[in-house]
Amino acid sequence: MLTVVATLSAKPGRGDELAAILAEQVAAVVKAEPDCLVYRLHRSKKQPDLFLFYEQYRSDAAFDLHRKAPHLAAFRERRDPLVAGPPEVQFYLSLTD
Repeated sequence: MLTVVATLSAKPGRGDELAAILAEQVAAVVKAEPDCLVYRLHRSKKQPDLFLFYEQYRSDAAFDLHRKAPHLAAFRERRDPLVAGPPEVQFYLSLTD
């Protein structure tokens, strides 16, 4: 199992708008990607323009399909004007069940 943790920051004052788009993205991924086991969006309590995705995929191949999914590309087009920079992404392998 592959775990992905990604953080991204909204441009100042755009956090609520970005939150709405990211929530739509979560719904689309959950519906379209059966090998995405967990796809959760979080917002920082102290920094409301900071968001974190916690994702788990059945395999590296499932994550590759996620990255190339057409629905994700459409969300990137809407998301990118609202973010302060590229997301920071880290990859982890599960050591326990």
